[in-house]
Amino acid sequence: MNIGVIFAGGTGIRMNSKELPKQFLEIYNKPIIIHTLEKFEENEDVDAIVVSCLEEWIPHLEFLIIKYGLQKVKKIVPGGKTGQMSIYAGLCAAEEFVNGERTIVLIHDGVRPLITSDLISADINCVK
Repeated sequence: MNIGVIFAGGTGIRMNSKELPKQFLEIYNKPIIIHTLEKFEENEDVDAIVVSCLEEWIPHLEFLIIKYGLQKVKKIVPGGKTGQMSIYAGLCAAEEFVNGERTIVLIHDGVRPLITSDLISADINCVK
């Protein structure tokens, strides 16, 4: 099994984004986080996606996942106070799906939408 753990728990303080956390800002009429999640959704090697997100924004992310028809997102969990804690929360949630099965986990920042499907597959093959 191959799982993408996407951490998107930041608030965008350095970007001075007061109304929306940076992962929900739109580029080409779509939130950044959706661009990122679509790359993992469309990759045939990825079986499931777990997202760690700001707790108060989880309902909004759930709405977006439905709106954009993302099927591989299996769980959204509250992020932590730091990026590392958000990753840890995502890893703990991903563990629920593996049932002892050998698993490759790809950790990716939700506000880095320029990853390619080829790179995702290359990373999985490298681990294999």
